[in-house]
Amino acid sequence: MRKVKIGDTIRIIRMDDQGGKDLQAREYNGQTGIVEYIDSIGQLHGTWGGLAIIPEVDEFEIVQ
Repeated sequence: MRKVKIGDTIRIIRMDDQGGKDLQAREYNGQTGIVEYIDSIGQLHGTWGGLAIIPEVDEFEIVQ
């Protein structure tokens, strides 16, 4: 998989819901958005909503 960069469109396959504790995370599954910002610890922020994607934890794909 290629490295994600600002401006890439991604589709969230599954966000980690911490064993069912984070109900908000489930709402993001299947959403598509554009990466607007990558923070200092590598989390992805974008147009899909308020939660950041953690590349090592959450499952997503870059949409061509």
